[in-house]
Amino acid sequence: MERKRVWIRIENLPKQWVEELRKSESGIEVWHGKDEESDPAWLAKVEVVFTDAPLPDALVHTLTNLKWVQFTRGTAFELIEPALRDSDVGVSVIPTVDGVQFAEYGMGCVILLAKRFPHFFHAQLESRWDRIMPLEISGMTLGILGLGTIGSAIARKAKAFDMRVLGVKRTVVPKPEFVDELWTPQSLGDLLRQSDFFVITLSSTPAVFGLIGLDELRLMKKTAYLINLTGGKVIKEEHLVRALKERWLAGAVLDALPRQPLPPDSELWNLPNVIVTPRIAGFTPKRWQRLIPVFQENLKKFIDGQPVPLINKALGAID
Repeated sequence: MERKRVWIRIENLPKQWVEELRKSESGIEVWHGKDEESDPAWLAKVEVVFTDAPLPDALVHTLTNLKWVQFTRGTAFELIEPALRDSDVGVSVIPTVDGVQFAEYGMGCVILLAKRFPHFFHAQLESRWDRIMPLEISGMTLGILGLGTIGSAIARKAKAFDMRVLGVKRTVVPKPEFVDELWTPQSLGDLLRQSDFFVITLSSTPAVFGLIGLDELRLMKKTAYLINLTGGKVIKEEHLVRALKERWLAGAVLDALPRQPLPPDSELWNLPNVIVTPRIAGFTPKRWQRLIPVFQENLKKFIDGQPVPLINKALGAID
């Protein structure tokens, strides 16, 4: 029986994981890289693509035998080009496996802001001995918009610091023990009003684009901080700039941004109450050892003719 051709279209995947995939199933031939991308005859035999980047329309049209695409991310709306979206090809994502890293980053931001480190960094550059009072996060309120895998991981760590934790989740589920109050999106205003630290951990899908507008930003405490980890387009850039310039809130840490990479002309770079990081909140040296087993499990199902968990391609996520 002819083996199924699996194309790993991920340039930075370490060779050890490529070999791991090659050994995992006898019914496949695994190819890694982009060297054959210009060879229509080779592409015509590819049945599976494992990738961390969009498949251009022209490439999808050449992949005439393609059956299934596995993306490395937890949502794929911004990765699915029209040809793939309109095809019969199944698409899967990998639910977040970097919850530990996101949680460490999120709580790191809370501590950095509460202990006034940005102020002290600037003072040190100017050789100023400028003492101001740090905050004590015990008893302060952390609000999480999007209590999924990432939001829950942050909530657990926040409770370890004796913080009051509020969460908003799209679906109604029993309140976990590490959350003090769990609300539906109808209570977003309450979450914004009460949060000392407001953390966004929503999946980046069209349903949440522009969810936080000027009216919502005005609800925040002037002493509150916004930390955006995943929902780059949840807030329009011009709205965020205005709120921060006019001090509707104390400041922000932005790892997810409306424009990525953030261009040099963005005002966000130069605002004194903003910290911008280049989408690294979920980066971890353990990424592949967590991602590859999920792909292996899905690949085995595909080879064995069993259902693979697919997403709604129009949404870029699971329904």
